[in-house]
Amino acid sequence: MSSPSRFRYCLFLLLFFCCCSQLSAQLQITPPDFTLSGIKTAISVSGLNEDNPEPVLYRVEIDGQLVSSGVSKESDLKEIKVVFPNSGNPQISVKVGEHTASSSLRCIPGWLSILPPLFAIVLALLSREVISSLFIGIWLGSSIIFNYNPFTGFLRALDKYLLNALADSGHAAIIIFSVCLGGMIGVINRTGGMQGIVEKISLKVRGPRSAQLSAWLMGVLIFFDDYANTLIVGNSMRPITDENKISREKLSYIVDSTAAPVAGIAVLSTWIGYEIGLIRESYVSIGIAETNFYGVFLQTIPFRFYCLLALFFGFMIAVTRRDFGPMLAAEQRAVHEGKVLADNAKPISSPESAAPVLPQEMPKRWYNAAVPIAIVILGTFIGLLGDGGMYAPHYHLANGGTTKISDKSEEWTVNSVSSDTKTAVISNNNCTFVRINYDATTAWAGKTGAEAATEIEQLAEGSAAYLELAPSTMTFSEKARTAFSGADSTRVLIWVSVIGSIIALLLGLTQGLITLDAGLKAWTDGARTLVMAVMIMLLAWSINGICSDLGTAKYIVEMVTDVIPYWLLPTIIFILACLISFSTGTSWGTMAILLPISIPLAYQLNLKHYEEAIAMLPNAPEAGLYVKEMILVSIGAVLEGSIFGDHCSPISDTTIMSSMASGSDHIDHVRTQAPYAALVGLVAIVFCYIPAGLGFSSWLILPLSMVILAAFIFGFGKKAEAPVAENDDDPEFSYEQNA
Repeated sequence: MSSPSRFRYCLFLLLFFCCCSQLSAQLQITPPDFTLSGIKTAISVSGLNEDNPEPVLYRVEIDGQLVSSGVSKESDLKEIKVVFPNSGNPQISVKVGEHTASSSLRCIPGWLSILPPLFAIVLALLSREVISSLFIGIWLGSSIIFNYNPFTGFLRALDKYLLNALADSGHAAIIIFSVCLGGMIGVINRTGGMQGIVEKISLKVRGPRSAQLSAWLMGVLIFFDDYANTLIVGNSMRPITDENKISREKLSYIVDSTAAPVAGIAVLSTWIGYEIGLIRESYVSIGIAETNFYGVFLQTIPFRFYCLLALFFGFMIAVTRRDFGPMLAAEQRAVHEGKVLADNAKPISSPESAAPVLPQEMPKRWYNAAVPIAIVILGTFIGLLGDGGMYAPHYHLANGGTTKISDKSEEWTVNSVSSDTKTAVISNNNCTFVRINYDATTAWAGKTGAEAATEIEQLAEGSAAYLELAPSTMTFSEKARTAFSGADSTRVLIWVSVIGSIIALLLGLTQGLITLDAGLKAWTDGARTLVMAVMIMLLAWSINGICSDLGTAKYIVEMVTDVIPYWLLPTIIFILACLISFSTGTSWGTMAILLPISIPLAYQLNLKHYEEAIAMLPNAPEAGLYVKEMILVSIGAVLEGSIFGDHCSPISDTTIMSSMASGSDHIDHVRTQAPYAALVGLVAIVFCYIPAGLGFSSWLILPLSMVILAAFIFGFGKKAEAPVAENDDDPEFSYEQNA
């Protein structure tokens, strides 16, 4: 190549790179696919000169109207948040210094974002059917997202939202766990294990008090499934309570009050996968860093006020044998007349057809149920510790850095760092999982104390580091807490549910109680009972995806942040959940609708209150800890309100099954149970959720509420053995009416 040609070629390359540099420096804005009117929308800005230390003027205009302006460094303008006042296709223009960029986006009316969940709620209230209501809500939301096209919305509801809900690995794990646990329960019932436990306890019954306590205790022990609870306890205890002159209404109340309440808060049940799934989805949607959602579930238990109080109230009623209202009349009838049913009662047919009919000669061995359940319970905790690294090597980080610091240092890969527990997980070619802890004595790149900790916590996943390790300084409890917080609960629950199913099958096979075909059929029948639950879960996750894409929670937060007092939020959530679940007869559907809205709302309202009122106080708690506890209160309010409404609803499946299993007239069961449930719900609102919203400790308000309930029982309750006044004006309480 000649010199002139070489010169022209170099000049061409220079001009080309100059043009590319100019193009790369051109200001550009990237809005989202669509947004809502009335909420803050993030607009990404690129092409900024981030190396420019000087502040520049910027302006943001929407349809020619100035909405934001100021002076800022270009590096701070990579994301600009603006509010679009009107719907349509507004034009947004951003000017930074002398450079201008513009674009347009689709803006949906903000109120449309609440339409899908609201429509699902209203339709569920009117139709009393949750599955179709949830799907229609998904269809409506998908149609709104896809340019108001109902046909496209229907297709995307199926191939995007439902498919994504099923394809998510966390969701799939929860479904597998729930189905396997249901199958295990089916095998346990088929081998007579549950009936064996029932018969074991029944041997201790010596009178009306011990009969009621036995029914209550069995309801607590059969904690893993509310359906199994009602069918087993009601059918098994009915002959015993009849013999001891306990009314069918009382038995059905005990059965009902230890079904959903105990399954809802049990550390292992068919409910837990569903509850964890909803909590997980809501946490992820608002960006809360959390890996152990089983741990989050356990942390909500102190705020599960209604379930805890309902169990306590049922225990006190059984121990004191004091009743009031319609239940007292029923008990007086049973004691004085020997009639466990009213003369005009129409008992629902017993549910023997829904439970396995076992041969009379089959031995009902209690350990056929106790062993699989114990393995699942213990395996869950052991598995969580193992998955979180409890049994992995532990060391203390003495010194470290991103470059070789001494001959003693070795190269490791940093997999994760937890600032909460002051630990990190590292690996190399020889060890795939090693946990190290750091403290004030740890040195990092020549720094110590807080500076060293900050450097460590800023390490990115996969970073290479040279570390000097010493024997671990962590105690056993610290290792366990760290492992528990870092475990993946969904993975562990799959392990234990499958192992529990295998153990239950082996126990039946080795004792000759079932054949392999019969055992697999029992497992399939048990798993089949959760098909409806799986359908609800999929629809719940799908409508959560709709709400996330539409920004429903963001819109509600913007609208009600200045309307609902932060301290009243748990109470309002509880009452709303009560109304929905009472009207629809389902607690799961109510949880699916309210949790995706309540958690973000609690996060925003309490964070705002912390910044405005608490942060300035001396010895104020950390913002993260305060907001997290308030979120737990709101989660408890949703779950408890859902269970309370379901507990009282005459169209609830568990309420109906309690009447069926106990052989009670369904209307009599609802009528006698309602005052008890209403009293517990009222105490939960006034003495628990309102104080909890104000920041009072659950360890203070929960015992106080129990004392109030006990005082009410002793103050207003009467024993059925007491003589019945013949001149009682109220026929509900009259002895003669049943003569």
